[in-house]
Formats: sequence, C-alpha cells, structure tokens
Amino acid sequence: MRSILLSAIFLLGCAPALHAQDSFSGDAAATYHWVRTNAGPGECGCFGLNGGGLSGSWNFHGPWSVVADFSAEHASSGAPVGNSLTLTSILGGARYQIPQRWLEGNHQPQPFAQILIGSTHAGGGVAGVADGAFEFSTRIGGGIDVPLNSHFAVRVIQVDYYLTTFANATNDHQNNLLVGAGIVYHWSR
Repeated sequence: MRSILLSAIFLLGCAPALHAQDSFSGDAAATYHWVRTNAGPGECGCFGLNGGGLSGSWNFHGPWSVVADFSAEHASSGAPVGNSLTLTSILGGARYQIPQRWLEGNHQPQPFAQILIGSTHAGGGVAGVADGAFEFSTRIGGGIDVPLNSHFAVRVIQVDYYLTTFANATNDHQNNLLVGAGIVYHWSR
C-alpha cells in the first residue's frame, strides 16, 4: 500500500511540469507479456505466465517521460503441478528515450530504458501464504519501438527484470523475467 501511495505522489508531483508545457507528447501501449517466475522456494520451480499490459507515458522534459503501467499475467498449471498463479501489477516510474544516431529515417528504432515501482497482487494456489496479498514490486529494463508512421509503432521487444516480494518461507522475494511485445500509439498536442 505504501508503494502505491509513493507512486501516486510521484505521478501527481510531475503534473505541474506537464501542465506548464505549451505542447506535450506521450504514448499508449498494449503489450503481450510472458513472465518467467520462480514462485516456489528452494529449487527453481520456475514456470511461465502469459498475459498483457496497458501503459501510458507523458513526456515532461526532453527524453524523459513519466510512465503508468497496469499488467496481469496468469498460469493455470504452475509448480507444484496443477496450481495456478495470477500476478496483477500497478506500477509507475520514469522512462528515458535513448538517443541513437546510428540509423536515420522515418522507421528508425527508438530504444528506451525504464524503472517502474509499485504494487503487485498474487492470487492462486502457487501464491501459498501470499495468496490475496499486495506487495512491493519493481521492473527495471527497456525495449525498442519501431515506428510504422507518425502515430503508430511496434514494440518489437521489451525485457524487464521483475522483482516481487511475496512471502515464500525462504527469502520473501522472487526474481522474475518479463518479455513483451505490442503496439504503441504516439500522441502529441
């Protein structure tokens, strides 16, 4: 809960900077996600979750943007076999558009790096004692968008380290990997 409050304060703190600009830009993205999770304690017990996410970013200064992200991933047969797991996250943070000068033209790749913090909810049998809990989570990574025209782009790859902190009777954190791809709509005023 504390992390949601901190994320909201961060996003609201950036609102005056966004409002002060005469013009602004950003994007909205819908992405498919695959998450490799190590939900079980001890040996890996790793398995994959499938899902998707919606995100929006608002450019506030040069290559910097503030980002809001909502995503949900699910596996119906995790470890131990037959148990399900659903992760639902609400995250906010910052994105940096990495300047690149090695390609030119309308369809040049647009790489970015981002850090998101917030809260994730775990549900299902694999969640164990954390079932129904909201805990701190963070995603650190980046991706590459390839423009199709002035408004649409394809997010050809997104790779994030995805840390969750659910109780698991060992170390109370999970080191996950998120890989995604999707479509991006760029807007400006």
